[in-house]
Amino acid sequence: MKKKNYLLLGLTLLLCSCQDYLDKPASNDMDIDKAFATVIEAKKVMNDIYSEMYGNAYNVTARGVIYDCAADDGIGGYAPLWTDKVQFGMWTPDDGGGDGEESSIPTIGYWKNTYKRIRKANLFLENVDRAQGAESDKVLMKAQVRFLRAFFYEELIRRFGGVIILDHSVNPNDYAELINQRRNTFEESVEWVCSELEEAARNLPSNVVATPNQVGMATSAACYACIARLRLQAASPLFNTDTPVSSEYTDIQCYMNYDKSRWAKVVEACKMVMNDPTYSLDSPLAEPDDTKLELGTWEYYYRKFVDRQFKYTPEIIWLSHPTIDNRWEGINAQWRNRTENGFHWMNGSYQLAMEFEMYPSGLMPSHPESGYDLTNAKQGKDRDPRFKATLAFPGAVYDKYTYQPWAGGSDSNNHGWAEAVLTGFCLQKYIDPMFSDSDPNNGGRGNCRRNFTRIFGLSELMLNFAEAQNELDATPSQAVYDAVNKIRNRVGMPDLPTDLTQDQMRKKIWHERRIELAFEDFRFFDIRRWRIAEEVMNGKYIQGYDVPKPHDGGFYNIVNVKRPMIFLKKDYLFPLGTSEILMNPALQQNPNWPKLSTATN
Repeated sequence: MKKKNYLLLGLTLLLCSCQDYLDKPASNDMDIDKAFATVIEAKKVMNDIYSEMYGNAYNVTARGVIYDCAADDGIGGYAPLWTDKVQFGMWTPDDGGGDGEESSIPTIGYWKNTYKRIRKANLFLENVDRAQGAESDKVLMKAQVRFLRAFFYEELIRRFGGVIILDHSVNPNDYAELINQRRNTFEESVEWVCSELEEAARNLPSNVVATPNQVGMATSAACYACIARLRLQAASPLFNTDTPVSSEYTDIQCYMNYDKSRWAKVVEACKMVMNDPTYSLDSPLAEPDDTKLELGTWEYYYRKFVDRQFKYTPEIIWLSHPTIDNRWEGINAQWRNRTENGFHWMNGSYQLAMEFEMYPSGLMPSHPESGYDLTNAKQGKDRDPRFKATLAFPGAVYDKYTYQPWAGGSDSNNHGWAEAVLTGFCLQKYIDPMFSDSDPNNGGRGNCRRNFTRIFGLSELMLNFAEAQNELDATPSQAVYDAVNKIRNRVGMPDLPTDLTQDQMRKKIWHERRIELAFEDFRFFDIRRWRIAEEVMNGKYIQGYDVPKPHDGGFYNIVNVKRPMIFLKKDYLFPLGTSEILMNPALQQNPNWPKLSTATN
């Protein structure tokens, strides 16, 4: 069979879904020769691979349900959502396809569908050199696709451990080469991906101009940010250990030994970006168009995720932005509160809400001298400014709406979706308070237009650096304090206490990640790599306000929501689907998940 015929299936999947800055090809059934006839045509293929980057932090689950709602920071309203199955220990290796119905868990589908994305990248890299056009254009495009392929693998490793490394496309009519092919070890997988990212970085710019046709383009900084995230994952207790979570772990799931130097590799990758003057934490002084953007205000922080002037801020390393009909698309209606005609499916937990410190003292709300009042919101002025910008809390007043989740309130359960408002907190982080669906002057544009989904940001990188450097230091160094304090200071929060021990600093960094990166799909993975998921989830309840009660009739009682969470040792890694193992019996199932009696796995 000729090459261009057996590649046709891959290209049929490849040449679709381009929107706005992605040039849509004229046809979905172009053969390989047409697809790579010129660099212009090849760019269309590349841009379709970029189009895979839609969703919060590469969250390809149906309706963009955030992973943190399957951990202890939130809970999915409505039902059935895939987060329920994960939170309550009901998921299996064969739940759904991963990109389909809202109850579809990203397990079997995530492995399968990510390899489809990898196949697209392999097809491109194998054929782009045949395109007519400038060699420099082809070099740049190859570097971008090489980065994308490595990023896809990084996300697989983050969930499954060791993977099957495929650096070439596979004939869809002949999968013989995949039969009985084992997964690469965890170490082999990590090192290959990091090597690919370093190679891609050599031919990419460190930054891009914030113009519509370059937003979301891969950069060398994105390469090193991806390395830093993967290295941090690999250096963490789940993987960097000689005492694995389970006796079933092998070198496919972790290193099987502890090596302190793995933390140093995280630091090295972080510094490649942190030392680049192109990137810096924002300052209110950099936003002269809005006089309200000052330290201590929630408005300052929310602009990191909603931007009306279409500006690349110096905090952004790599982002994704879905678009529809040549305009910025609003955030999913499922994320928005009821007043905004949304479904309120992203419920924050009371536990997360209580993690936001008091402003400006820095005391925890639970501290006896904090002055925290459960029933007096004070519009967030007494809390870390990131609180009001992250969670809509009872009584919070925004520019275009007031959040009222109690019985009879504008966001209550009395709107017909009986299980939507569960905790009394709604996701606010990506919701633009200046636009309202219910506003007749909005012209049907939808809430939260010009939404930024930052996949890599400088604050994450600085926290990665702080965590890794702290593990290398017997006593926290000034560099660790500086990294965390800069993040806190840029929203007006005070410096960390001095003279912290290594363990105390570790807890402070974990706390800062939970606040700074809330609802960016980090908590779900952090509690796994830190090996604390059993402690913070198993047998515990998500808590919230008693939302069926009226404002002055019991609403402020804190209650347990739904049922106790379940987290077992098997849940530290995702399972592989039965169908994948049946096709390749050597594809070992992850530890403690049910094994197939007919397969040697």
